[in-house]
Amino acid sequence: MALLLLLLLSILLRLAGGAAATASEPSRSPATALFVLGDSTVSCGGSSSSILPLNLTAGPCLFPSAARRRLLPDLLAAKMGLPPPPPISTLNGTAARGVNFGGVQYGGGGGIFRTGAALGQQLRLAAETLQLLQLEEGNPQQDASSISGAVFVLSFGSDAYARLLARAPGDADAAAPKHGRRGLGRLLADRVARGVQELYEADVRRVAVIGVPPLGCAPRVMWAGGGGGGGCVEEANELIEGYNARLAARLEELRPQMPGADVVFCDVYKGMMEIISNPGRYGFEETTEACCGLGPFKATVGCLSKEMACRSPERHVWWDLYTPTDVVANLVTNWSWSWESPMMGICSPISLQHLAAGPPSS
Repeated sequence: MALLLLLLLSILLRLAGGAAATASEPSRSPATALFVLGDSTVSCGGSSSSILPLNLTAGPCLFPSAARRRLLPDLLAAKMGLPPPPPISTLNGTAARGVNFGGVQYGGGGGIFRTGAALGQQLRLAAETLQLLQLEEGNPQQDASSISGAVFVLSFGSDAYARLLARAPGDADAAAPKHGRRGLGRLLADRVARGVQELYEADVRRVAVIGVPPLGCAPRVMWAGGGGGGGCVEEANELIEGYNARLAARLEELRPQMPGADVVFCDVYKGMMEIISNPGRYGFEETTEACCGLGPFKATVGCLSKEMACRSPERHVWWDLYTPTDVVANLVTNWSWSWESPMMGICSPISLQHLAAGPPSS
C-alpha cells in the first residue's frame, strides 16, 4: 500500500510540474516571419552619414570583406531559421517571410521629430503590408497565420542620440529644441511605446524592442566630448541609460493592456558595457579606437574604404564612429537570443528564443 501511495504521489508531482512548465513557457508555433522597423542600426540602406554631415562613412555593411556585413535583422533571422528580411525598397514578391522597413531617412527637424516621422512612416508601411498578406491568404477579417506567427523588431533611438551627441555646430540644439536633452528620451520612449500599441491594434502579437547601446563609449562621441584619457563620456551614457530605463518602464506599463501579446525589451547597452568593461574575457584588445577611420580614436573621419580598416577587426569593439564590429554584434545577439548564454538577462521578460519559439541555439 505504501508503495502504491508513493507511486500515485510521484505521478501527481509530475503532472503538477508539467502544468507549471506549460504555464511559464506556453507552447506556440515557431516564428514564420521577421519584420523589422528601425534606423541605420538595422539597415544597410541608411547610414549615419546622411544624418551627420561630419560623420563621413561608407556605412556599416560594406567592409572589411567583400561579403556584406550582417546586421541585427540578418543575425536574428538566422537564429529563427528564416531568410534575411529583404529591404522594403527591394522587395520582389510576397512579404510572407518578412520585410525590413528600416533605414529610410527623412529630412527636416531633428531628434525626436525625424525619428517620429520615420517610425510613423514605417508603421504605415507595415500596416499596409499586413493587410496585403491577409488579402493574399483570403482571410482579411481574421488573424492571418503569417501575422500571428510573425516577430516584429523595433530598433530606434541610436540615430537620434548620435545626432544629439555629435556636437556639430547647431546640431545638438536642433536635436532637442524645446524639451531638452533629457526630455528627448522621454518623448522618444513614449513614441516607440505608442508604435508597439499600434502594432498590437494591427493584430501583431510578438514584438521585440531594442534599446540604445552605450554611445558615450563610441569613438566619435569620445572624440567630440574631449575624452583624451580614453574613457567613456559619462554624461552621454547617463542620457542613454535614462532613455532605456524609460522605454523599459513604458513597455512594462503596456503589457497588461495587450492580452495575448509578448513584448520583449532587449538592453543591448548592458551587453556592450559588459564587453567594454571586460574586453580580455571576450578576446578584445581595443575598446576605444575604431577599426576604420582617421584621426584621434579613428573618429575624425569615418570609414571611406576598406583600405582604411585595421587588420584585425575582431580585436576591436568598434568598427567605425558608432557601429560595433561583427564580433560584438554576434555576441550581443547570442546573449539576447538565449538565457542559457553566459551573459543572462539582456532581454526581458523572456528571451528572443522564447519569443520566436525557434530551434535551440547552436
